[in-house]
Amino acid sequence: MPIDGGRLSSWRRAGLRRRLYDAFLIIFFLGLSACSQIGAIVPGLDPEPVDQQRIPQRPAEFEAALKENQTALDEGRGSPDVAFFKIGVILAHPSNPKKDDSRAMRSFKALVQKHPQSAFSEPAKAWIQVLEERRGLAQEKQKLAEERRALARDRETLSQERQKLDYVNQKSLQLDLEIEKRRRSLRK
Repeated sequence: MPIDGGRLSSWRRAGLRRRLYDAFLIIFFLGLSACSQIGAIVPGLDPEPVDQQRIPQRPAEFEAALKENQTALDEGRGSPDVAFFKIGVILAHPSNPKKDDSRAMRSFKALVQKHPQSAFSEPAKAWIQVLEERRGLAQEKQKLAEERRALARDRETLSQERQKLDYVNQKSLQLDLEIEKRRRSLRK
């Protein structure tokens, strides 16, 4: 058992949960901001390609939307920066059952490298930062889980040692009682 009675690990878990929640909120509001302001940032650009209705909301729609955007990118249809951005959002979306943060990050990085003047460049940079932090939080979560397993093993080992010591102590007490009985019988 930890010296502090488990308070530190629960504190760390609460901090991890809070940071994950904060990261989710940042992603959510950046996505909304990018979608709502794209028409004002780039005159003449139709905001429809990144409208929330075009980004899948149900798990069954993700694969079709991903294929559609990948095909548009491969065939040169539409704006490639929009396709890169949508591919990244689809791959990073929390409801996507086949979510792939590393592929999403590659898509956002390709957008930033190939289209630095795009209106989607800054939101993509924010997504990259959030995805990197999410990766760091996942690594920290894994590290904490490993630490927890190690502490559980240590606790089990200590419990077994305590049981052995209790057994030895009981045997020692029994031996002491036997010795005392023999002394008394020899005195009489």
